[in-house]
Amino acid sequence: MKFWVGFFSIIFLLFPPNAFAYIDPGTGSFIIQMIIAGAMGALFTVKVYWKKISSYLKSLFSKEADR
Repeated sequence: MKFWVGFFSIIFLLFPPNAFAYIDPGTGSFIIQMIIAGAMGALFTVKVYWKKISSYLKSLFSKEADR
């Protein structure tokens, strides 16, 4: 039963009925701003943890090369 409720909820969210609404320029620019801010935050996080990420990947691939 839970499966069908979740399934139909997802279908309803993906294919909503006509809303007869619009997105004003302020809302559109806010959405674009949030997308850019999220991308910049992700890039900054990668920059901060780059040494840890690269050392982990090097250790991961060097162990496989030793086998």
